[in-house]
Amino acid sequence: MNEDNENAKTPQEIETALPGKFKSVDALARAYSELEAEFTRRSQKLKAYEEAAGAAEAAMRDPETLYRAVTENKEVRARVVGDYLQSLGGVPLMGSAGAGVTAPAVKPASIAEAGRLALGYFRGQHNKQ
Repeated sequence: MNEDNENAKTPQEIETALPGKFKSVDALARAYSELEAEFTRRSQKLKAYEEAAGAAEAAMRDPETLYRAVTENKEVRARVVGDYLQSLGGVPLMGSAGAGVTAPAVKPASIAEAGRLALGYFRGQHNKQ
């Protein structure tokens, strides 16, 4: 029992043992309650953010959701198409509809070169018929 009496402190001893911020035990208890409430609010907010992030991550694993997200964003779509075309090593000359890509115009530098181009053209046309 002597130990209990030695450990028991008077209210005045408790007040003097408080950190300088708090004037009384009640002020300390009130600050603790406010801190506990703020901690609870932040914990709930964090949990909501974690759940939202988990849902977004799961949605991005769904192929249909990912497809919609890519096709609705012009910058992402352009980047995906650009990366795809680069992986092909160039643009294919024939698309799936059969439409060809025109070659750039060739301008001969001389009459002789113009004659060679014309002969090549006519021979190419002759072979197609």
